[in-house]
Formats: sequence, C-alpha cells, structure tokens
Amino acid sequence: MSEYKNPFSERLLMETHIRTATIKEKVYHHLRQKILHHQYCPGEWLQEKEIAEKLQVSRSPVREALQMLVKEGLATEIPQKGVWVRTLTEKDVEEIFALRILLEGDAIKRIGRQLLEEDAAALRACLSHEFAAHLEDNDPWGETLTEGLHALVVRLGQNRTALGIHEKLCAMLTLLNIPAILGDTDAKRCREEHEKIVMLLLENDPLGAEAVNTAHQEHAMALILAHMAQNRRSLAKTGRKC
Repeated sequence: MSEYKNPFSERLLMETHIRTATIKEKVYHHLRQKILHHQYCPGEWLQEKEIAEKLQVSRSPVREALQMLVKEGLATEIPQKGVWVRTLTEKDVEEIFALRILLEGDAIKRIGRQLLEEDAAALRACLSHEFAAHLEDNDPWGETLTEGLHALVVRLGQNRTALGIHEKLCAMLTLLNIPAILGDTDAKRCREEHEKIVMLLLENDPLGAEAVNTAHQEHAMALILAHMAQNRRSLAKTGRKC
C-alpha cells in the first residue's frame, strides 16, 4: 500500500520553499549589487547575523545567498569563520584576462563566419549607447563602457556556456573598482579600440578584430597589474580596503 500524502501539507511545503527561494534570491541580488558598487569592499566580512537583521530576514536565506556569491567568485569562505568579499590577486587578474581573451576571440570568429544584419545593427547600437553613456556620465569607466561591447560580442557568438563564464569573469573584475585605476585618457583609448573592433567585424575581418581585441585586453590588464603592484604596500599601510 502506498503511503498517504496530505495534499495540503505538500502544498504548504512547496509554498514555503518558493517563499524561501524568493527571499534567498532577493538577498543575493541585494548583496551582489552592494559588492559590485563597492558598498561592500574587498576583504570586508559579510556578517550573516548583521545582514539578516538589516534585511529583516532569517539567517538561512542569507547563508544560502552568501554561498551563491562564493560560487560566483565574488566572495571567499573561510571554514568555521565566515564569508568575505573576495580580494583579487595579480594572478587572479592574469587568469581572468587570459580566459576573456580566449572566450571573446572564439566569439569573434563565430560572428565572422556569418555576420547577420541584426547583429551588425546591434554592434552599431552598442557603440552609440556607450558613447552616449560616456557623455552623460562623469564616470568614464562605468559598466556600460567597460563591458557593454565585450558582453554583446560573446552573446552574439551564441555559446551559452561561454556567455555564463564570461559574465562571471566580468563581475569578478568589477571588484577592482576600475574607475579608481583608469582615467579619461584610457577611457578614450578604450572607445577607439571598441570602434575598431566593430569596424573590422563589419568589414568581415574577424582575424583583425580578434587581434585588436587581444591587444585591447592585454593593455587593460597591464594597466591594472601596474596599479596593483604600485599600491599594494601603500594600501597595506593605510589599511584601506577599496
């Protein structure tokens, strides 16, 4: 004889699970935005109890949200101690850029095999959007300018696995607070290189576009690594986190 299951109890359990999942997702997105906008800085302790009290939720969804951040690479967990906002090392930066170069290079080759008219229109629109964002925003290295074209290129490459990895890599780089590292001159160079990548794609020259993108990424990586090396000791002395 099969075991009797109370349909009302099952529905209650399901509704409870849905509510818990919704709270977990809300807490995750709340914390993620705070990290990406540097309201929680690298090396800062994400105190489970304090977060739960501030958000007026139980500690369980906070704990699950923190684990999601750890899996995404935005936080680091020390067993029996807690979770901290991740601090990227020079090695981390080198590995992230190496993977981005590979993923974006593959996407560029895929796009180059058959550039659809709607893809070309999306690339042109992205450049226009980035230029407008730069004119309207005092921060020349805002999210739209730094990641807009790169994210679009990978998306147009139609490799969902690559897109998921690329999004994670870009999010991790945001931990570096790029606006504090790069200035107007580098922002201008970035726009010019973005324009060149798009132009070469529109001219059906994926190899040229890939070469420009690789040089573009390597230059950005070199600037970031130089900044990290220069400021490592001074940051340690002042005790600043961001």
